[in-house]
Amino acid sequence: MLEKGNYKHNKAVGEPYAIVNGHRRNRVAAMKFGLKSFDAVGSGIIAVYNLMILLNRPALLAETARELYIKSATPLGIFGVHPLTVFRYFSSHYLPVNLDRDYDSFCDKFGSGFCGIIFKWTGRKFFSPIHAFAVESYKGKIFVYNRTADSARRYEYQRISAVSDSKSFIVGYYINRDEFDR
Repeated sequence: MLEKGNYKHNKAVGEPYAIVNGHRRNRVAAMKFGLKSFDAVGSGIIAVYNLMILLNRPALLAETARELYIKSATPLGIFGVHPLTVFRYFSSHYLPVNLDRDYDSFCDKFGSGFCGIIFKWTGRKFFSPIHAFAVESYKGKIFVYNRTADSARRYEYQRISAVSDSKSFIVGYYINRDEFDR
């Protein structure tokens, strides 16, 4: 039932209609997910939203949050979305997004033309918050969107392995945008 009230609230906050970086600095910080606001637990939702834009399948952020609450929220959304169940959202949209729980395997598979999401621990495993962000391989560079909750800029790296490390990595989702039938 929380998703209905939150959906109405989120619609009133207003849609960003563009890639979101620094979700704590953006007006989307006031949006709600379960019992929390986006500034506390919104990175997973923002990562999915940003990925949909990268795939040329833009979705409304309020609608994305509502769907993710139904399909992959932690209990009452207290910890945001569950990193291992976000695939349900992609499945319901008929998107062939792959999931990889092994960091080295994810890095090996993430090639030119790919985009995806990385979920990682922000500190000690199991005892720190989780952060998620969208990643894109484009023209030989890796671009990261919403890399940190407080930075409104897009980050740029030379290789995907520079974005995270095996100790903090939880799961990566990826899709080859060049082969994806848009």
